[in-house]
Amino acid sequence: MNDFQVFPASVDLRRVVVLFVAIFVCGKSFAAEPEDGSVEANALGSASFASGSLHNTLADAIEPYGGGLETIEPVAIVAPQHSEEQWLFPEHPLTGEASPEFLQAALLQPTPLIRPRTSVLPSLDSPATSTQPAVGRVALNNSSGSGATLGTQNLLGFGRRDVVLGTESFPKATTDLGDLLRKSSSAMSVDVQSRTPVVHDPRIRSSRVGALAASGSYWVPARADLDTVLSKFDSRLIESTTIVPGPYASRYGPGFQYVDIELLGSPRYSGGHQTHGSTAFDFKNNGNQWLGLQSIDTGNETWGARFNYAHRTGDDYRAGNGQRIWSGYESREMTLALGTDLGDDQSLEFRMLRLDQTDVDFPGYVFDIDFLVTDGYELTHVIDEGSWFDGLETSVWYNRTRFEGNAQNPDQQELFPLLNLIGYTGFTDVDSMSTGYRQMVNWGGQQDGFTFTLGHDLRLIKQELNEISSGFTLGLPIPFTDRNSPIPDSYSVNPGLFMEFEQTSADLVFTSGARFDYVNTDIVEDQAKLADIGLDAVPATYAEIVGTEQYDQDFQHFSLFAALQHNVTEELTRTISIGYAERPPNLTELYAAQPFLMVLQNGLNNVTGDPTLRDEKLLQIDVAWNFESSPIKCGVRGFHAWAFDYITFENTRVAYIPPNGDVGQVSLRYVNTSLATLAGGEAFAELAPESFLSPYAIVKYVDGRDRSRNGDFATSNGSAGNPSQKVAGASRGAFSGIFGADSEPLPGISPLEARLGLRLKNTGDEKLWTIELESRIVAAQERVATSLLETPTPGFTLWNIRGLFQMTENLTLATGIENFTNKLYREHLDFRNQSGQSIYQPGFNFYVGARLDY
Repeated sequence: MNDFQVFPASVDLRRVVVLFVAIFVCGKSFAAEPEDGSVEANALGSASFASGSLHNTLADAIEPYGGGLETIEPVAIVAPQHSEEQWLFPEHPLTGEASPEFLQAALLQPTPLIRPRTSVLPSLDSPATSTQPAVGRVALNNSSGSGATLGTQNLLGFGRRDVVLGTESFPKATTDLGDLLRKSSSAMSVDVQSRTPVVHDPRIRSSRVGALAASGSYWVPARADLDTVLSKFDSRLIESTTIVPGPYASRYGPGFQYVDIELLGSPRYSGGHQTHGSTAFDFKNNGNQWLGLQSIDTGNETWGARFNYAHRTGDDYRAGNGQRIWSGYESREMTLALGTDLGDDQSLEFRMLRLDQTDVDFPGYVFDIDFLVTDGYELTHVIDEGSWFDGLETSVWYNRTRFEGNAQNPDQQELFPLLNLIGYTGFTDVDSMSTGYRQMVNWGGQQDGFTFTLGHDLRLIKQELNEISSGFTLGLPIPFTDRNSPIPDSYSVNPGLFMEFEQTSADLVFTSGARFDYVNTDIVEDQAKLADIGLDAVPATYAEIVGTEQYDQDFQHFSLFAALQHNVTEELTRTISIGYAERPPNLTELYAAQPFLMVLQNGLNNVTGDPTLRDEKLLQIDVAWNFESSPIKCGVRGFHAWAFDYITFENTRVAYIPPNGDVGQVSLRYVNTSLATLAGGEAFAELAPESFLSPYAIVKYVDGRDRSRNGDFATSNGSAGNPSQKVAGASRGAFSGIFGADSEPLPGISPLEARLGLRLKNTGDEKLWTIELESRIVAAQERVATSLLETPTPGFTLWNIRGLFQMTENLTLATGIENFTNKLYREHLDFRNQSGQSIYQPGFNFYVGARLDY
């Protein structure tokens, strides 16, 4: 019996319910409050701890990375809505990048922060839930609105999430947030596709391109192959990022994985009004890349403001063989945070973000960006305590991205001979908007031993893509002019209800959650604009291209998750989690009409959506163990997921071009496959984390399989007078002439990867310094989707060295060399065409940066 027969395509809800009941019963039985009535303190949940202080808690948390907090004189920081003093490490209140001691700890974060007794649900009863509450009580969950008292969930936990601190961005000289996740060993569950030096696309456990949305406000990519969900955030303006690599959260909307982003928030100061500043720069020699960063903040005990401006420029970089890779860019980003306290138990926080990018070159893509503008706004109101609740938070947001691009770059067209053959010229313009609100009310808290949260939210997404092309047809040269291959103006509206519950005892933490959503999608484009589209000799209608006139779709979704964390000993913790979730197709998957979207490594893809796609369902189980002691810190976690009606691609046509009959273009169609599986895990170990010299190792692996690749039908391409059809009984992809097995690997699955490193640091009271030597070892990827013309990728090994040096009390220097052996390599997700041409990653790259606080 094969795997497909073991787990049928239809979801057996009885099995799901039985599993949830079993975990819930166990959790209720073992997570009961101890007889003495004591409840173990949440390491980051409440400002009122059962014992000790937040300073001690954070000191313990970073001691494995070099410590240093025990030697720092604590300072009093005023947290809004709270009269008690919070004793913290002395953090630079503007940038949130703490002191040089904490910067050293950030650089020395080669393995996850794994404090196992941290609550996995945030609490509304405390203003200090962030790792860096000195920058203000508002935790600045940029898009979800979970700011204020709701900081990052399980910020020091390893069992079900990864946490990356923004302080890593300075010593590692990262650009956007995706670049930070790419270089951080703490982002264990994340693979990242590097599209340009400032645009990186995250893939959580090899999730499908375009399937991830960030936090509750659903920051979504405006165009799936150019901007990404994280390229809108400069990594130097981030406080922390939490990655949930499974359906183990309910407040972020329908989804299978989540990225929760916290920007730096508004500060507060004790002792009256204060103003501070910070100036920083980075330089990278490969690509002549520069960063200038200026930050200013001001405030007192009851209000604060923070302004940040980052300006980046770069030119073409060189690969390991000296090949010039066109990759120039100019990027300017501004963030503003304003916060005020409305009495002793209320606060109001306003955040805004503005990103302007110009002349961004995308090597291996048809289009470059001429200009891109992103605007984001969020307003959050928090009441810490009410007459009938223990916390209430209301957040509203609005964000919009719009850009224009062109396909006339001669370097690009060298990679796509088909475009030269047809005399192609193209322009694209994109407009994407997301707006909504979320409100949640909380009962209980740290001292009660439980937290119960109810909430409701609404998300509205609008998206429009135009791709205007001119040229002539392949074969008989019939000209076409100003033809559109669009994603029509369309929307998705999603009201939802959710709940979360957590109960804590001395040895156990039980967590559960549930969510219900209704989603409606439709096209609102003027139908006259959809009458003549496509690049065939005779234009087709939009309905002929997608094969239906039924564009209005309704989806009803629910999700459930439960987790049980057992603190076996002071050193050993184990966790089991199970979650079931459903997500609707996004607007690109539903409504795309043959735009050039580079969604697979083979390059020149045109992609067609299917308005009749079914929603995806995912059942996932995770298990994790982590151990922490003085001589060793280690952990391992594994997962297995069954995806029902998983959305993948069908190869509907392959265009061969003269003179050698090479593959010039692959036409793709979004399609449901009855069953796909994803399985794998992550592991890490660090020896002697508190010593002068400490080695570490990290390994991650994912296997993704389409268990029903042949499907029940094959889809034909639509053309004038011949609407696209699903031909029952034919094998999926039959019209392309490329066949695959009934079960084959999913596309875009990253290979086995390991990181081995050695850290050297001073342990005395003199000025701090740290040096880190790291080897990144990536195995060959032979597991490829042959029916989609995906090709294997050879393995490679990279060597990096980094250093961080405290020059004076206010001046810190970061420097290093990436790929110092000048290795010529490409990642598995990087572009390559069937003729052997490819885009390679940067070779030798020296960088240096400095930061002055005042």
